[in-house]
Amino acid sequence: MKNVIIRFLIAAVAAIAVRAVAADATLAVDAAKPGHAISPTLYGIFFEDINYAADGGLYAELIQNRSFEFREPDELFAWSRIERGGAGEFAVKADAPLNATNPHYLHLTIRQPGFGIANSGYDGIPVRNGEAKLLSFYARGSGDLDIAIESADGKPLASTRVSKISNDWKKYSARLPIIGNDDKARLVIIGNAAATFDLDMVSLFPEHTFKDRPNGLRTDLAQMLADMKPGFMRFPGGCIVEGKDLANSYRWKDTIGDVAERRQNWNRWQNAVPTKAPQYYQSYGLGFFEFFQLCEDIGAAPLPVLNCGMSCQYQDKQLVPLDQLDPYVQDALDLIEWANGPADSKWGAKRAAAGHPAPFGLKFLAIGNEQWGDQYFDRYKIFHAAIKAKYPDIQLITSAGPGPDGANFDLAQRRLKTQPADIIDEHYYKDPSWFLKHDNRYDNYDRKGIKVFAGEYAAHRKDRKNSIEPAIAEATFMTGLERNSDVVLLASYAPLFARIGNTQWNVDLIWFDNISCCGTPSYYVQKLYSINRPDVFLPCTLGGSGAVPPPTNRTIYAVAGKTGSDIIIKLVNTAGEPADMDIKLDGIGKVTSASQTVLAGNPNDENTVITPRRVFPKESSIENPSPTLHRTLPANSLTILRLTGS
Repeated sequence: MKNVIIRFLIAAVAAIAVRAVAADATLAVDAAKPGHAISPTLYGIFFEDINYAADGGLYAELIQNRSFEFREPDELFAWSRIERGGAGEFAVKADAPLNATNPHYLHLTIRQPGFGIANSGYDGIPVRNGEAKLLSFYARGSGDLDIAIESADGKPLASTRVSKISNDWKKYSARLPIIGNDDKARLVIIGNAAATFDLDMVSLFPEHTFKDRPNGLRTDLAQMLADMKPGFMRFPGGCIVEGKDLANSYRWKDTIGDVAERRQNWNRWQNAVPTKAPQYYQSYGLGFFEFFQLCEDIGAAPLPVLNCGMSCQYQDKQLVPLDQLDPYVQDALDLIEWANGPADSKWGAKRAAAGHPAPFGLKFLAIGNEQWGDQYFDRYKIFHAAIKAKYPDIQLITSAGPGPDGANFDLAQRRLKTQPADIIDEHYYKDPSWFLKHDNRYDNYDRKGIKVFAGEYAAHRKDRKNSIEPAIAEATFMTGLERNSDVVLLASYAPLFARIGNTQWNVDLIWFDNISCCGTPSYYVQKLYSINRPDVFLPCTLGGSGAVPPPTNRTIYAVAGKTGSDIIIKLVNTAGEPADMDIKLDGIGKVTSASQTVLAGNPNDENTVITPRRVFPKESSIENPSPTLHRTLPANSLTILRLTGS
């Protein structure tokens, strides 16, 4: 009997200890009193051509410098000479070009058969046995060309002969079935007899692109975006919209129509001086038509950004005089007609000619990227007046400057009190501790004031690791975005892509090489929030030692919402140890089913293309669910609960 009593007391003490641990946090969700609606565009993505995100990245073209427009630091940038018992020479020329917008081409003289050129793409051309590549190029000349895809050691993997090249410019195409595997293959073009040729727009694409679109996108990278189910996509930048100077700025009209006629540009994100070594360029093969098409394919609202007559204020700081701003304003008006106008309108006809007669349904337009100061707002005012006069329903996005506070931010707030605006774009790149302290940033914003676009944000550790620690810090901040989604209409992490070994910015959402890609822990945070976006907000109250103010001592963050009969609860534990939580759903009679998804890890845990799932969401069902739940939140974790109630 004594032993029984002792065992009973031990069990009772253990039970009391368990309940004490449960006091780490409590959450009461009021499902009977739904709050504001949550915009379907709350969680989106931001694409900028940085870190080789476009050419050599999302854009599926495998040939680098396909039109010979970039010639530094050597005349055959990205191309190499081939001499297999042959002899000859080459030169980049511009007389009698294929077109005026891309005036350079390669003049190739074959004196003895076996002379030619090769292109290894972006760190090699990846090929797999049984697939096929689609070759195309423009040429004029007087003979035949042998074209092959070869392995790194010279073994032929696919080949074709193009005979009787025309004396006038003509496009040639071929399908190249691959036999063999290689990650570092190259395209080789060789003359098989004495002759001369002019070559331009030498292109090699995978046979299958995302949705099998012509001039399309790399399937795995585009699918990573589709899997996020983003509400919008902001494009094409970023600082490349501004350009280092105005001549380098991004003009959308250069990026539509026949890819062979799109004016190319060097990329503002390259590290070297452009006149000496333009090793990072924009072919504009991924242009505005492809951006809008991608948005449609993944169900995201298009959100283009246009130059406002200012170059990058961190670089050359050039300004278009106010009385010379009309061409830039007209670009904005023409873009709206191109996106939304009927197929028989001037610019709508160009969209239709590209294969999309139906309007794209543009609703948002950003004027300028990350501009600041009176010079920006003086220009924005002109854009706003002209666009609203013709297209009053377009929601215009204005800039709050490069940071979340300070003189430039304060000026934006003052100017927008007297100047009309729809949405203001706020950016924040801060250390993880800033995000932990600012989930309440929008709690006291004017509910009837200008709406907010959290257009660029990411938590940056000093070592710039894309690890679980900054991802969880971002997750805490996002609880505040969702709680205040009556003020915050749109939000997107930045940057989106990073090509391994070719980065200018080392905190990114998706990393990739030629054959693989991986989402960072931040990618999974963004994805989990997006695919679990509620339709309406539900009031909830956090309590317990891990949840109460002051913010500097908090370790638990939460937000709740509802979609149909599903209640969705997001819980973040920033502590280095597990925390127990009691959850009570008020206004729910019973819970018929429940599941949880958990993303957790050690603070330094990262994903790589070799170990892409070291930090990965784990899903499980909850047994015997009820309106009262007890859950243990792992250390450094995001937990999402979905409960179907009645």
